[in-house]
Parts: sequence; structure tokens; C-alpha cells
Amino acid sequence: MRNIAILSVLVLLSLNSFAQRAGKVQPEAIRMYDPLSGVLHSAKTTVLGDTLTLSHIATTDSLTIYKLASGGYVTGTNFWGDKAFAERYDHTDDTGKNMKVIGLFALFSGNVTAASNKTVTFTVWDEGPKQMISATRHFRGFPNNILDTLTVPGTQLGIGATIDTLKQFLFATPTVNFHSSFFIGYSINYDYASLAGDTLGLASTLHGDRFPAIDYTFSYNVSTFDTTLDTVFNVQNAVKQSDNRWYDNYSQNDSIRNNLAIYPIIIMGYPASVKGITRNYLTFYGNYPNPTTGNTNVKFSLAKNTDITIQLMDMSGRVLNTSQENNVDIGEHILQLNTAALPAGEYLYLLRTTDGDGIAGKIIKQ
Repeated sequence: MRNIAILSVLVLLSLNSFAQRAGKVQPEAIRMYDPLSGVLHSAKTTVLGDTLTLSHIATTDSLTIYKLASGGYVTGTNFWGDKAFAERYDHTDDTGKNMKVIGLFALFSGNVTAASNKTVTFTVWDEGPKQMISATRHFRGFPNNILDTLTVPGTQLGIGATIDTLKQFLFATPTVNFHSSFFIGYSINYDYASLAGDTLGLASTLHGDRFPAIDYTFSYNVSTFDTTLDTVFNVQNAVKQSDNRWYDNYSQNDSIRNNLAIYPIIIMGYPASVKGITRNYLTFYGNYPNPTTGNTNVKFSLAKNTDITIQLMDMSGRVLNTSQENNVDIGEHILQLNTAALPAGEYLYLLRTTDGDGIAGKIIKQ
């Protein structure tokens, strides 16, 4: 334990030596919207030099950033020309055949004009091979091969004149046969110099809300000649910069821990060889029975006490029912969704925690 504790200090110190982006954040000229209360706090028009940035700046600073009134930050067009943003999900299925990603939910905010030609492309990537930093340090892996993609006009992201909408987006063909962890996120086809009145950004949680223990792990190279203790940096949030390379947002960019407001919609066989899909504190096991003729059960586990919310929706995204459980304990849980009275058809549900974790599923009602 003493050796590991000493190494932990060295790891934290070494993070400071990674490349940190510098430069002033430009004053914002966009609106701030609180998705929790539905209150629109301000509205302005973008001009050349405006920026969205994912960075931790104190509220007392004279410069402003694009920040939700509830305290979260956003990803989007920014001074550095970032092109894409993604978040990792982990699973332990040996075959991947019992899991499908059919789409995603996302909450965007900002401003979009009626004549906008801006688009965002939602993407599912597999996890690439580890990237070495030194002989004993490496990143676990970044977004790699594209598994599924969907391009959406900015005018269809749910950005409203007064209230923004958490919207669902479905892939034409489900993403199947995962054999490792995957990333889900989006990319943009424009830069901050050509906003022309548009500012689009994906909401995220506060700095510090991400599970700190997942920043890095240790692994031993155990053999006759090599018993080195390696440090594995877990890339939870990744950003593609203007050089078209992926970077770890925490250790190499902005030094914040956060969750992005983008949630995969996952169908899982039950009982399944998938032992769970994990996003930080939340592990999701799907719902059963599915298909169902009555109610269905959503199974999940938590790594910390938190409040949870489940929204039941039709396939157009219209919310049919919202239920909330406060201060849910660590461990496995099963919550019943009341679907017995619903007409036959397909429905979606989104499970979220107050820490920013979330995963969605699909129900088939017979």
C-alpha cells in the first residue's frame, strides 16, 4: 500500500506535465438556459470571436463562458477549433451479441437561425488500442473506428427560442457486436469564425461530478523478467482538436471531470451475457420482460448514493411519465415501469442520476 500511495502522488504530479491549452476565453454573446427549471436567462446574437468552451473558470472571473444556469458547462464551437467530443462506456460482454445501440438522447443549447446550414454528426466509435506516454504510463484508448453515424441539421437539435428539448435520435441500423468499450459523441462541420448567428453546444455537468477513481488505474506486467507497475489513464471524455487528434479532456485539456448530456439508447437481451453497461457511478442491465404484455422492470446498480429519474416516452420523444427516487443506496436495484395500460407499440425510457450519468432503453409492448 505504501508503494502505491507514493506512486499515486507521482501520477498526480505527472498529469501537470501534460499539454494544457492556454489562451483567454472570449466573452460570450449567447443565452444561458437552465434545463432543470426551464428558465431562459439571457439571449444575444453571436459575433466573430464568440466562443463556447469546456473549461473550469470561477464564477467570480471577469471573463464569461457559455455555462448553464444550473452550473454545467457545454461543448461546442470554441477558440481552439475543437472538432468532436465523446464519452466512453464500458461493458463486460464476451460476445457483444446481446447488446445493440439504436440511438441516443442529447440536450443541446445555444442559438440556431432558421437559415442555418450547421450540422452535427452523432457517432459511435469503438475504443482504440492503448497509447504509450512512457515506458510505464499509457492511455487506455481513444475513439477509433466509426461503428455508426447520423448527421442532423442544427435546426433539428431541439434548440428552441425559449426552451431547449432533450431529444432522441435513432440510427438507421443499430450498432451491434461490441467486443470492448465504446465511445458515443458528436462532431461539428464549422468553426467559431463562421458562426453567422449560430452557437450550438452540448450540455454537461459541473466540474468535479465525474467519478474521480476512474481517472487512472494500475496494472502489473507480471512475468519472469518484468514486474513493472504500469499506470493506465482511463479516457472518459475525449476531445478531437484542430490537429485531428483525440486528447483526454481531463489530463491533457481542461483538467475538469464532467459528464456529457448525451446518452446511448441500448437494447439488451435478458438474461444476457452482458454483465452491465457502466458510465461512472451507474451500471445499466436493461429491462425485463421485453417484449412485455404488462409492466417491465429496469435493473441497474449504483457506485454511490444518488437521486435517480426515469422518463418514459413514446418514440417521438413525448414524455408519458416521469418517476423519481431520492437518495438511492449503493448496490443493485430494480424499478418497475408501469406500462400495462399503454397501447401496443414501442417506447423509450431514460434513466439518469443527479451526478450526470444516464443510459436509455427501449420497451416493446405487446
